[in-house]
Amino acid sequence: MKDYFNIERLMTYCNYVFYFLCINLLCVVLNIPLFLFIVFIGIKQIPVYFPLFLICCIPIPVSFCACFYCISKFLKNKDLNIFKDFIKGIKYSFFQSTFIGIIYLIIIFILYTNIKYSIDNNLNINLLFFFIILLSFILLSSINSLLLISKFSIKTTQILKYSFIITFTKPTLTLANGFCFVFGIYIFTIYPIQMFFFLFSLISFFVYIINKHFLSYLEENNYKR
Repeated sequence: MKDYFNIERLMTYCNYVFYFLCINLLCVVLNIPLFLFIVFIGIKQIPVYFPLFLICCIPIPVSFCACFYCISKFLKNKDLNIFKDFIKGIKYSFFQSTFIGIIYLIIIFILYTNIKYSIDNNLNINLLFFFIILLSFILLSSINSLLLISKFSIKTTQILKYSFIITFTKPTLTLANGFCFVFGIYIFTIYPIQMFFFLFSLISFFVYIINKHFLSYLEENNYKR
């Protein structure tokens, strides 16, 4: 029993919590526009200011890619040089993750506009369901894209292609990823102050853990950074 409560083990756990706090803080700094939107405009006003909301979301992809990079290194080495590794994660993924993120945001805006138009004009229910399913697919595919960007150095077209293929062929992983994001955001709406300090790092951690073995398989058989 003493092995579980010795000071060395306690300090190790405290270090882990510190890593998660620092990673999340760096993500918050990157996403200041989004948090300003939430504070001054509010989550309930997202449908009213949806284009502005999407613009504020542009830093999210690179934030999660940097998070995934740090989580990967942490799980491998049980240690981090937090600021240096986070910057390295941004450096590796900035242009590609931002470019792909903007593509996804444009598609999301188009699909959201179509959904809103279909509802406002009472169009065919089947068409509405098609747009909703397509939007869900795009959102889930975007998570796979960020994971691949953080782990591999491959072309943007290949990232998009592999993301769509994984979304179709690995539905269990894809839905689990989506659940992590939805549940994290749901908890944030209930406990915004507490989750503010851990939202990015916890979502990234659980998503990476879920996909760890699959990413290792891809790394062994395909591309390495």
